[in-house]
Amino acid sequence: MESYSIWLVEYGYCSQQPTSSVIYGKHNAGVMHLPFTFLVLKGNGHTIAVDTGYYDEGYGHDLTVKFGIDGMRPIEKSLADIGIRGEEFDTVIITHAHYDHMGGLKAFPNAHFYIQKKELLDWIEVLAMPKYFSGLSAAIDPNDVKRALDLIAKGQLTLVDGPVENLLPGISLVPSFNSHTYGLQLVTIQRRSDTPADRWVFTSDVCYSIENFGEPAGGSYPGPYQPVGFGVGSITEMVRALVTIQDLADHHLDRLIIPHDATMWKNFKSAVKSDGMHIAEIQLANNEKSRLI
Repeated sequence: MESYSIWLVEYGYCSQQPTSSVIYGKHNAGVMHLPFTFLVLKGNGHTIAVDTGYYDEGYGHDLTVKFGIDGMRPIEKSLADIGIRGEEFDTVIITHAHYDHMGGLKAFPNAHFYIQKKELLDWIEVLAMPKYFSGLSAAIDPNDVKRALDLIAKGQLTLVDGPVENLLPGISLVPSFNSHTYGLQLVTIQRRSDTPADRWVFTSDVCYSIENFGEPAGGSYPGPYQPVGFGVGSITEMVRALVTIQDLADHHLDRLIIPHDATMWKNFKSAVKSDGMHIAEIQLANNEKSRLI
């Protein structure tokens, strides 16, 4: 197995995100900058996206306004910045069904998609509940759920049920049920083929910031952990998810890829475009040249 080239690609941001939504219990702590990203991997004969971003159109635009996202660009433009077209992707892993992670399904017309069965089916159940439950689905675009069902009908979407080891070479799925969402899944990517425990961990939204692990002490993060402030599962399961992330990363937090954390642009070799959007080049496969221009 060769290593993958990995890029974290920004397509939007919220410059005034309430800190309390990022870190549970941080009331009256002001606002922070929150990037919106998805992950791109290339190697082992595959071109892969982890999550899709979303389009600022239709109900997606209503959500842009609702959540105060004040910087947006088309998914295709962000992909063009690393020289890859949506048609080239053969695989897309959806970590969870919130609009900013599943709203760009159509950008990857030739891909096969993977999502946890519990994630999709539980959201269908919630969407069918009476209106007083509608706050649970505040970050769901029902049109995305319809598109997912259409992909199932076309044979382009697989519902996975629990952990999956080596979905593709070196890429595994680790569920974190009833945390940020009902069937969220983490994604691990082996950094070196000869060291199985040496892996990148894509945290999805059970971790918005390195600050969710609390204050560092003596080079480690002993806790208490502070879960994210926005979720439909339990606080207990959100803390357990942070523990799982630490274990998966072998307590090396520099191996975490946190899609909503602006410190990623400092942690990895990055470029910023004229519209303020970033690309982080996390690693390059053998014979791959940098795509940061």
